[in-house]
Amino acid sequence: MEIERKWLVEKDQIPYDLTSLPHLELEQVYISFVPSIRVRSMQDVSGAMQYVLTVKGGAKDAQRLSREEFEMPIEAASYIALCRKAEGSPIRKTRYYVHRADGLTEEIDVFHGSLEGLAYLEIEFESVQQAQAFPSPAWTKWDVTADRRYQNSALARFGAPEQSEG
Repeated sequence: MEIERKWLVEKDQIPYDLTSLPHLELEQVYISFVPSIRVRSMQDVSGAMQYVLTVKGGAKDAQRLSREEFEMPIEAASYIALCRKAEGSPIRKTRYYVHRADGLTEEIDVFHGSLEGLAYLEIEFESVQQAQAFPSPAWTKWDVTADRRYQNSALARFGAPEQSEG
């Protein structure tokens, strides 16, 4: 079960020096939008590559905080073969990690290519109650957790939404 919240951010408002943070270069391609099936390549700063197949279920609550998620590693050849079956556009982004004193990890995604200019913060939680109680960070624009337009599958399918609050 994945329990997370997502906030839209302005890149120039991020309160961290991104160049000093651990990060991965990600590319993800959707094989199916319904159900949500994607493959992802991840490259770390040393150049090491990993490939993952992910299947996500629908939201388990009205606020879209939780959903079933299944992930498994795959080989590079499988990734390449599955990418040939892609629906929509590939998503390319850099994911930066901030490990907080409270044990949570902030994941800051800065998008590239056709989604250039889009950035958001995601935080995964242990419970829906913990997610609901967590205050929005002051440096974020607004909470887009429940906004389907900001799901990665929607970004791959339709591109970046108009960025107007609410």
